Amino acid sequence: MVQSLFKTGVAAHIVGMPANTLRVWERRYGLQCQQQDEHGHRLYSPEDVQRIAALRQLTLQGHAIGALAGLNQEELRALLSTQDEVREVAQALAQPVRPARQLLLVGAALATRIRRAAPRRQLRITATVDTLAQARLPEGEGRPDALVLHLPSMHVTQVEELAAAARALGVARVLAVYGYSNSQALRRCTELDIQPWRDTHNDRSLVSWLQDSLGATSPGPAAARGSPAAPSPADLLPARIAPPQYDEATLADWAARTTAVACECPAHVAELLMRLQQFEAYSADCEHRDDADRQLHEQLHHLAGTARMLFERGLQLLADHEQALARPPAH
Repeated sequence: MVQSLFKTGVAAHIVGMPANTLRVWERRYGLQCQQQDEHGHRLYSPEDVQRIAALRQLTLQGHAIGALAGLNQEELRALLSTQDEVREVAQALAQPVRPARQLLLVGAALATRIRRAAPRRQLRITATVDTLAQARLPEGEGRPDALVLHLPSMHVTQVEELAAAARALGVARVLAVYGYSNSQALRRCTELDIQPWRDTHNDRSLVSWLQDSLGATSPGPAAARGSPAAPSPADLLPARIAPPQYDEATLADWAARTTAVACECPAHVAELLMRLQQFEAYSADCEHRDDADRQLHEQLHHLAGTARMLFERGLQLLADHEQALARPPAH
């Protein structure tokens, strides 16, 4: 049986990280990848990809890549396991006990991923069905906190069907995990108060998004007491940063194409978006010397994501304007 091998860009996509970041790791740390194609490009085995995924998860938790690169897979697994145990103990000590969030899942594979990665006592799947038409409120259970649906590709009609099903079930919150979509469907999600998330195939990122969307974290002591506090600049930013709407190939096409818009704004906005996405990924991967440095980079990452979302709206305005220009005049 021929073993599957993956180039850098594919391996990065599988683990949900920027390809440029993985290339930097290759140049600086080697990553213990010995296989190459006829052009000298690195080729990763499935085991290598699993190791990259572990490295990615640990760097997102604050570890420096330089300290991790020399560890083997077993050492990385042990460190991840220790991190999870410490986090659960810390959360149990720091936060009041609260009921687990109840989820009604559409998609058996998605349910398996959530069960595997979700912290205990925080998320609970009350029922799993294969299709939206089969979704029913489970007998003997309270009303779910959210209806969660997995869509490999998401279109406007599916978004509207999802909203209608949630209304019929009486579920107030709807979360959609999708593989591919378009701007119309994502805009319709916003209009119908559906929260979309583009699947990165990283289970921990998936669970983190679910927790953020459901408000799984408890307020701190100041919030619990209701004591007023002056907002910091970060408090004025949106609480949740949506995943990028446009991939690099789409933005490159916008930057190079000739549009019906008379000026060069489409190209400029697309170029700005590419730079913002790159900086957003870079700021997430910066090494941290201490807690203050980590908090600084978290704020920079959040700012970059906020700016990217604003310019995505700008690109959509340009696309709508171009579409209007292309319509034949009304008689």
